[in-house]
Amino acid sequence: MMTRSRGTWWLAGVLVLLAGCANDTLTMSNYERLSPGMTRAEVEAVLGEGEKCTGAMGFSNCVWGDRKRSIQAQFVANRAITFQYQGLEQTGR
Repeated sequence: MMTRSRGTWWLAGVLVLLAGCANDTLTMSNYERLSPGMTRAEVEAVLGEGEKCTGAMGFSNCVWGDRKRSIQAQFVANRAITFQYQGLEQTGR
């Protein structure tokens, strides 16, 4: 039988692990580091591996994040041509 104290520690550990799974590369600061002409490898060096990538015939589209908070990139011949974001906090300039 698990004691109440032990159960609380177990739950806290699970919550910490889940929080660590959040994509903390989805920031306006990282979005501002992206520019057209970057290779997919260069974009992934900033954002991590693309979570949802589709493509055909030299065109591809990759999305990092979810419907609430995301960065999206379109590539032609492995070079970024456009970027969009959704739900990122603006940085003060």
